[in-house]
Amino acid sequence: MKFLRFFRIKSANRKDYLKYAIGEIFLVVIGILIALSVNNSNEERKLRKEEKKILLSLHSEISNNLNSLETSLNEKKNIIDVNNRFLKYTGPGLEWKSESKLDSLMYYFTVSGWIYVADNGVLNEIINSGKLSIIEDIKIKNIVASLPQQIAQIIEEDRLYRDDLHQYFLPYVSKNYKLRNITEFRELYKFSKSDLGKSRFQKSNQNLINDLEFENILTIQSIWIKFSIEMCENLKIKFSKIQELIESKYDDVDYNTLNQDLEEGFWG
Repeated sequence: MKFLRFFRIKSANRKDYLKYAIGEIFLVVIGILIALSVNNSNEERKLRKEEKKILLSLHSEISNNLNSLETSLNEKKNIIDVNNRFLKYTGPGLEWKSESKLDSLMYYFTVSGWIYVADNGVLNEIINSGKLSIIEDIKIKNIVASLPQQIAQIIEEDRLYRDDLHQYFLPYVSKNYKLRNITEFRELYKFSKSDLGKSRFQKSNQNLINDLEFENILTIQSIWIKFSIEMCENLKIKFSKIQELIESKYDDVDYNTLNQDLEEGFWG
């Protein structure tokens, strides 16, 4: 009987200890889960803070790019307009009867290698450092991921066009036209004058507009530039869409002072 009583006491103690041990394990597991949850929450907050910083920086960079893109587009559209005015008067025996001075239009033709120079510091950091993965918005992420290829294509097309300009168009013009005469029509330089005066060589502009090769050059030039304009306009749409999505995501930000805030480290 004593043995049975002792066995019952031992069994009861063992059950109490087991309950206590299970309770301790349960509390430890709960503590670990809470700690992990807090840690994950902290990490998520850090990621969202970093996401906000890079997206606002990208928004600011895009504003700069839109200004550069607009300048490039305006210049390219000017060239198309000038070429159309030229083509009205090219042909055998035709005379220049435009109200515009031929020399002033030739300026746009000869310095027509306007290219889009992208400001890609933030975009390159997002792509190359793997920060694209922390962007939650799928629409923003997909458009941002497509930008490098599109920008590279525009740069390559502009490079090919400039090669044609320097290797073919300008050598032709230098043999058939007095380039010095164009320098009075537009000041490009801040610290020195562009105007180099009039050429003293005798060369008729009539021969230029009656030359089939000149008409062909105008045609080729217009085709190249129209293609570049098309790509730049598509890029402009993407840039604007990204900004629209970012502004919708962070509607508490004053985008008029964003550049200043970024410079002061406000979003860092």
